[in-house]
Amino acid sequence: MAKSFPLRIVAFRLSLLLALAPFLLLTVFTQPFFDDFRNAYWTRQYGMWGVQGWHFQTWTGRFTSTFFMTVLNPVTYGWLDGVKAVAAALFVAQWASIAHFLRALCHTALRVPCSWGQAFWAAGLLLALFCNAAPAPFSFLYWFCGAVAYALPLMGLLNFAALALRAGWGPEGGQWRGAALACGPLVLAMVGNELTLVQAVPVLAGLGYALPRAARPKWWLWVVVGGLATALAAAAPGNWARALAMAPPSDPWHAYRWLVLGPRAAYSFVLFLAKPVVALSLLAAAAAGLGLGYRQRLTGGAVRLSRRDRRVLLLGFGALNGVGFLLFRYLIVGAPLLRAQNEILVVLLISTAGLAWVAAQHLPAPSAGGERLLRLNALPFVLLLGLFGVGHVPEAWRELVTSAAPFDAQMHARFAALRAAHRAGQPVVQLPPLRLPYGRVLIPLRQFSPDIEFDLDLTAGCEGNINGVMENYFAVPDVCSDPAAPALRPGGAPVPAGLLILPPCKQPLPAPWPGSTSRPLTSKPPPSAAAAPAPWAWCGCTAAIW
Repeated sequence: MAKSFPLRIVAFRLSLLLALAPFLLLTVFTQPFFDDFRNAYWTRQYGMWGVQGWHFQTWTGRFTSTFFMTVLNPVTYGWLDGVKAVAAALFVAQWASIAHFLRALCHTALRVPCSWGQAFWAAGLLLALFCNAAPAPFSFLYWFCGAVAYALPLMGLLNFAALALRAGWGPEGGQWRGAALACGPLVLAMVGNELTLVQAVPVLAGLGYALPRAARPKWWLWVVVGGLATALAAAAPGNWARALAMAPPSDPWHAYRWLVLGPRAAYSFVLFLAKPVVALSLLAAAAAGLGLGYRQRLTGGAVRLSRRDRRVLLLGFGALNGVGFLLFRYLIVGAPLLRAQNEILVVLLISTAGLAWVAAQHLPAPSAGGERLLRLNALPFVLLLGLFGVGHVPEAWRELVTSAAPFDAQMHARFAALRAAHRAGQPVVQLPPLRLPYGRVLIPLRQFSPDIEFDLDLTAGCEGNINGVMENYFAVPDVCSDPAAPALRPGGAPVPAGLLILPPCKQPLPAPWPGSTSRPLTSKPPPSAAAAPAPWAWCGCTAAIW
C-alpha cells in the first residue's frame, strides 16, 4: 500500500508531461507570421523610436507591447528562426508565472503550505487544461506578436498579483521591495493590452479590500503608478482610430451598444461556456480545486472565510471573468476575438480552481469513501487521462508527428526562394501552397478546420494580405501562390550566414493627416504618368493585432 501512492503521483506527472510536451515541442517548428513581418519593416522604415510614435499616433497606446513587437522582434533583424526561441521561452514563462501566483497566494493570504514542486505541478495541470481547450492556440502560443499582445500582459498580471500578495502578507523586511518590484509587471499588464487593463481593475479592488491596513500605502503606490501608465496609454490618438476601425458607426448596433451591453455580454459569456471542450476543462479545473481543497481540510484544517468575504469573492470572480466580454461588446459590438478568448480562458481556469478550493473549505465534509479517494490522489490523474481523448492534445501530437517538420522545411524553402528572388531582381515569384497532411494547432489551415482565426498560408493568386506582407518584407514586387507550382527544393536558394538586414519599405508609411485619426486599410501611391503604382505598397495596412 505504501508503494501505490508514489506510483500514482508518478503516473500523474508523466501524464501531465505527455499532455504538455507536444505544445512545447511544436515551438521548435514555429515560423513568423503577418504582423511579425509588418512590425519588422515598419521599424526599418521609421527607425527604432520613430515607429513607437507612429503606432502611438495612428493605431495603439500599448507602448510596452509595441516596443516588444518592434525593437525586440527577431524578424526586425532578419533572424526569422528567433521566434522559435521566444515561443519556447514564453511557454515556460507562462507555466512559471501561474506557479508563482499559486505559491504566493497559498503562502500569504491563505496561510497554507505549498512547495514550489506542488505549485509547479498544479500550474502544469491548469496550463494543460488551457492548451487542450484554447480557442486559438496558435495566436497565444506560437505567433510572436499574438503572444506579446496577450500572453505577456497576462504574465504581468499574474506576477503583479503574486508580488502584491507578498508585499501585503510577506516578511516585513521585503514588503516595500516587493511593492516596488510589483510596479513593473503592473505597468506591463495595464498598458500591454486593454483586456488585462480591465482585468487589473478588479484585482486592484480586491487587494484594496483584503490587504492589511498597514499595507494600504503600498496599494496607493500601485494605484498611482497604474493610473499614470493607463492615462498615458489612453491618451494615444491611435486608440480611437483603432476603435473606429474595429466597430465603425455604420454598424447597426453601434449607437445603441450601451442599451444592450449587459445582455449581449452575458450572451457571449454563455456561448463561450457552452463550447464542449471549454466546459469540460472548467469542470476539470473545478474538480481539481475541490479535490485539493478537501485534501487541505484533511491534512491542515479548513480555511474559512466570513460571509462578507465570500460575497466579495463571488463578486470579484464575476467581475474578473465578465469584464472582458463587456469590453469587447462595447468596443467592437461583438464577441471577444478568438485570440482574446485564449487569455480569458486562462484567467477563468485559474479563478475557477481557486473558487472551488475555497468552496471545499465550507461544503459538508466528504463521506468515508470520498475521503479514501481523496487520500489516493487519483482525481488529477483521471482528469489528465481525459485530455488525450478530446481537444488539442491529440491534435498537437498528430501535428508534431506528421506535419511539423515538413512545415518547417517548406517555410524555410519559401523564405530562401524569396531572398533569392530579391537578389536576382525577379519581378514575380510563383510559390506552391503548403502541402501538409494536417494543420490545426501550430499550423492553422482552413482546409483542415473551418473555425480557425487565421489561415497561415498564402492566398491563391497574386493578391491577399499575406502575399502583400511577403512582397514588402522581402522586397519582391509580386508574390503569387499557384497550387500547380512544383515543390521547392529543400533549403531553396542558399541563405547568407548571419543576420540578414533587408532594405526598408519602398513606399513610405502614411502619417496621420489633418482632421483624421483613422488609419487606412490600404495605402497605395497615387498613379502617375511616370510610373505605375508599386505592387508592394502595403505599408499602411490595418494591423492584425487588436
